[in-house]
Amino acid sequence: MNKKIHVAILYSEAKREFFSSEEHFKTEEEVFERARVIGKRLEKIGFRISLHPGNLETIVALGKRKLDVALNLVDSIGGKEERAAYIPALLDLVGVPYTGADSFGLTLNCDKALTKMILEKNGILVPKFWLFSNGEEVEGKDFVFPLIVKLNQAHGSVEISQDAVVESVDELRKRVDYLVGKYSQTVIAEEYIGGKEITVLVIESGKDNIVLAEERILFKRDKYPLYDYEAAWGEKEIYDVKKYPVDRRLREDVLKAFRVLKFRDYGRIEVIVDRKGRYFLIDPNANPSFGPYGTTSGPFGYLLHMNKISFEEVAERILFRAVSGKVGEVVRSAGSPMTGSRLSSG
Repeated sequence: MNKKIHVAILYSEAKREFFSSEEHFKTEEEVFERARVIGKRLEKIGFRISLHPGNLETIVALGKRKLDVALNLVDSIGGKEERAAYIPALLDLVGVPYTGADSFGLTLNCDKALTKMILEKNGILVPKFWLFSNGEEVEGKDFVFPLIVKLNQAHGSVEISQDAVVESVDELRKRVDYLVGKYSQTVIAEEYIGGKEITVLVIESGKDNIVLAEERILFKRDKYPLYDYEAAWGEKEIYDVKKYPVDRRLREDVLKAFRVLKFRDYGRIEVIVDRKGRYFLIDPNANPSFGPYGTTSGPFGYLLHMNKISFEEVAERILFRAVSGKVGEVVRSAGSPMTGSRLSSG
């Protein structure tokens, strides 16, 4: 190549005053450090790197520069996850190629109820669910308890704990009112399904997409085992993981979900395997914590590490594909040959 590819890494501009709670802020403040580590790793394999907060001023400025591609790590704008979809829309307007889902995919991703409706319509198992904007709406419904109550427009296990699991209409009403009052967004309640908790990572790689999975082994003996906020963000290690074999049915389900939810390049899907061996898709995430093992990338980096897949190679493939505009294909740079691939379909 005659020049290095210039990658602008965009990260969430996280300030405490943007967020309704400390725990929600904590899920976003980590991204700058992760972006910095990714930048150093990419510089070592020949990319030119710059880091920028994800906002309007940044996108306008990038559109005026000779920029090759944006690596989009933005999960929120002004503390609102649903606004993250603005970033790819603006990048499209100024003509800058980017990684990850487009604005439509990220819009779907920030509405868990709509996501579940789409999955259900496409024959994919999801727990039975209800959407509420206030506690009064819980009356007159035919619930099968227990239910787990979640924010409809927030990822990162925010407000997920034993308190999120309710066993009566009264508990449900109180939990809905608490979440709506604190976060000013709708709330989803879904059937609590006991079973194995599986995290599945999908990476687009030409015709044969990569599907990797891990099972979480929780150390805590709670009444309702679940991967909660403490497990995701706490300082203590309270769970372990092991590889989970990806059978044909699981692979088909997650790849269909990836397609119908308009994911692109990569995505993470949380799955519960119930006692009958059925796969329930719980929480798809179009913009999971992209990054290498050892950062706050969580399952993304660890699944690559566990399967001996180079983060640099994955990032390189995604970036070159974005630059070329060939989504779903493997593209090589003339001046940056690929290393020996360890990528496989799982």
